[in-house]
Amino acid sequence: MGLKSFYPDWIHDRGLRNLYLLLPIVLVSSSYQGFDGMIMNGLQLLPSWRAQFHNPQGPVLGLLNSIQPVGALVALPFITWVVDKWGRRWSIVFGASWTIIGAILQASSKEIPQFVIARFLIGWGLAYTVVGSPLLLVELALPKHRGSVISYFPTVWYIGAIVAAWTTFGTRKIENTWSWRIPSLLQGIPAIIQIVGIFFVPESPRWLISQGREAEAKAILVKHHANGVEGNPLVELEYNEIKEAIATDKGYKDRSNWFDLIRTAPNRRRIFITFFCGLFIEISGNGLVQYYLHSVLVSIGITSTATQTTINGCLSIYNFVVAVGASLFVERIGRRPLFIISTAGMLTAFILWTTFAARKSPRPLSFHQLHAIYTEHKTTNYAIGVLVSIFLSNGAYDIGWTPLYSYATELLPYEIRARGVTFQTGVLHAFGFFGTFVNPIGLKNIGWKYYIVYIVYTFIELSVVWYFFVETRGYTLEQISTIFETPGLTWKQRRNMRASNSLTDPSVTTESGDSTHKVAAAVSEKQIDSQEKF
Repeated sequence: MGLKSFYPDWIHDRGLRNLYLLLPIVLVSSSYQGFDGMIMNGLQLLPSWRAQFHNPQGPVLGLLNSIQPVGALVALPFITWVVDKWGRRWSIVFGASWTIIGAILQASSKEIPQFVIARFLIGWGLAYTVVGSPLLLVELALPKHRGSVISYFPTVWYIGAIVAAWTTFGTRKIENTWSWRIPSLLQGIPAIIQIVGIFFVPESPRWLISQGREAEAKAILVKHHANGVEGNPLVELEYNEIKEAIATDKGYKDRSNWFDLIRTAPNRRRIFITFFCGLFIEISGNGLVQYYLHSVLVSIGITSTATQTTINGCLSIYNFVVAVGASLFVERIGRRPLFIISTAGMLTAFILWTTFAARKSPRPLSFHQLHAIYTEHKTTNYAIGVLVSIFLSNGAYDIGWTPLYSYATELLPYEIRARGVTFQTGVLHAFGFFGTFVNPIGLKNIGWKYYIVYIVYTFIELSVVWYFFVETRGYTLEQISTIFETPGLTWKQRRNMRASNSLTDPSVTTESGDSTHKVAAAVSEKQIDSQEKF
C-alpha cells in the first residue's frame, strides 16, 4: 500500500485540488458566524463587560443575544434578490462588509443601545453570507464529494467558536474594557480575509447558466471536474442536467414567486423538511450552552472566571473534534443515520442533565442564588454530572446537526433553492430569537424544570426526523427530485429510497479526471430501490 492511499482521491486530481483548496475562503463565512455565536457567551464571562453594561440579566440579556437574529430576519426579503441577481460571490462580499461595520460598532460601544445596533448589523450581514456560501459550495462540488464538502461548512463554525472562546480566556486578565473590545474587533478580521479572497473562487456554474453565460459555466466544470478534458462524459452529463433543469425553470421564472415553495406537492414535501431543519438546527438545546453557559455554570457552583472561560474553550475544541469526525461519515453511512443518532443522543443527554440538576432539589433553582445542587448537597458530584451531560448533549448535536447544516440545500431544485435556503435561514433566526430571548427567562423563573421542556421537545424532534427525513447520499442534485416527485409513494417509501450507481460512486471517474462511457450510462439510470433498508 503506497502513500497515495492515505490521502483523499481529490488530492491526486489537479482540477479538483485547485478547486477544493480555494473553498476554505467560502467556509470562512461559517467560522466568523461561529465566532459571533460564541463571542456573546465569552463576553458574559468577563467582569469588565458585565460592569460596562450594568450586569444585564433576564429580558435585557435576552435582548442583547436575540437582536442578532432579528437583523438576519430583516435581511430575508432582500437575500434572494442579491443571491440570484448578483451571484453567490457578491452576496458573500455584501454580507461580510456589514459584519465588519458591526464589529467596529460593537467594539466601540459604551452603552446598551449602540451594542444592540452593532449586534443587529452583524446579524444583517451574516444572513447574506450564510445563504450565499452553502449555495456556492453545493453548486461547485463534484457530486460524489458534495456531502463531505457541505458538511465542512457548519463544522468550521467551531473554528471561529474556538478562537472566540480562547480569546476571551486570554483577555480576561486585562483590567479594563479592552478585555472585551479586543475580541469584538477580531470578529471583523475573517470578513476582511473573505472579501479579499472570494474572487479567486469560481462562481457557481448553475448561476452562470441561469444568466446565459453557458460557456463560462462549462469552462469551470471542465477545468475543475475533468482536468480540462473537453468532451468528458461526467462533465457533459452534469452540464446537460443543469442546463435542462434551468431551461425548464425559465419557462415560468417571470411569474415565479415565494408561493412556488408550496405551489406543488413535491415542493411542499421539500419545504416541510426544510422548515424542520431550520427549527431543529437552532433549537436543540445547544443554545442553552452557546449563549448562557455563564448562568448554567453559576447554577452548579462554578463561579470562577478562569474556570468558566477554560470550560468554554475546552467545550469549543471538543465540539470541533466531534463535528470533524462526524463529517467524515456523511458520505459513508448517509444523512438519515447521522440525524437519528444525533437526535437520540441529545434526548438521552437531556434526560441525564435534568436528572442531575433536579436530584433531591426541594425547590426550583434560581440563577440569582447558589442554592443549586452544589450548595444544597455540599458536593461536586451532581455538578460534575451536569457538566458531563452538557458535553454529551453538545457532542450528540455535532454528530448530525452540525455537519448536515446544509442538508436542505440538497433537497431543493435550482428554481427555488435560493428562496428555500432563505426560508430555512428565516426559520432558523426566528426561532433563534425566540430561544435566546426566552431561555434566560425560563432558567431564571423555573430553574432545572426548564430542562424538561427540552426533553419533550427533543422527543418530538426525533419522531419527525425518523419519519420524514430522506436519504440523499448517492444522488446528483438534479436526481434528488426523484424522491419528491415520484407520485403515489408514502413517506416510508420516500425515506427508504436509495440511489443506484451515480456520479457519487467513486468508480465513476479515474484519479486523473477521465471517465468511461460506461459511467455516463450508469449515472443516467434513475432506478430507485424503495425496499426497507433502515
